[in-house]
Amino acid sequence: MNSFDWFAIALLAVSAILGGLFRRLSGFGGAMVMSPLLMGFLPLAVLIPVVMFIELLGGVWLARNWRVAKEDRPRMYRLLLGAAICLPIGIAVSMQFPVQFLKIAASFAVLCFALYFLFQPHVQVALSNLKDTLIGSGAGLLLGSCGFGGPVVALYLNASSLEFSRSRALLSQVTSGMALFAIITASIIGSDLTWLPLLLVGLPAFLLGFYIAHRIDQEHLITQAKIKKICLYLLAANAIFNLLVSALI
Repeated sequence: MNSFDWFAIALLAVSAILGGLFRRLSGFGGAMVMSPLLMGFLPLAVLIPVVMFIELLGGVWLARNWRVAKEDRPRMYRLLLGAAICLPIGIAVSMQFPVQFLKIAASFAVLCFALYFLFQPHVQVALSNLKDTLIGSGAGLLLGSCGFGGPVVALYLNASSLEFSRSRALLSQVTSGMALFAIITASIIGSDLTWLPLLLVGLPAFLLGFYIAHRIDQEHLITQAKIKKICLYLLAANAIFNLLVSALI
């Protein structure tokens, strides 16, 4: 294995630890950390199933405590249906652009997302069946092309009148469902399972991040408001770092 491979594996371990930390603290954000960092160092057909499998694991664990309310389940299915339909389109679109362009686009999307929540603009959106499907479709396109789709759904639910506990559980379950679709779709389209050995590095690292976040939460070392703000600052810093690196390469 050459130095490039070792660097990619080390980067996978670091990004997975950060991804686990974010996923456990906020209910989403794992792929937003991992995908932009790994893009360009792992092929997209490998990156998407690796990151999504790790995200799916986090969702299964969180589902024990964060259950979707009965009245929100139809909305969850509509979001997932839109994502499932548009996910292959996103993968097809990604094949038409250089990886460097996709990395810049992904990092810019994460930066915009983090800045939006940091500035907290008062935007209200009324939830509807049509919007659910459209938002799910947008999330599927972004997931297929950039390796994460959670921001689209997070922005949509955050602008709604749903209680935080309901929207967090809904977001977490939708993220897990999209992760499962991404694993299946990327494996079928790529006809390649070479990403499986990378889970030997990614999964333990992700679980370590989960454990660190669990201890922070359990010991009440930081308030929920501060945790959210720190996560957003780190997301923004990570995106800026990736944009600077892309500009220098």
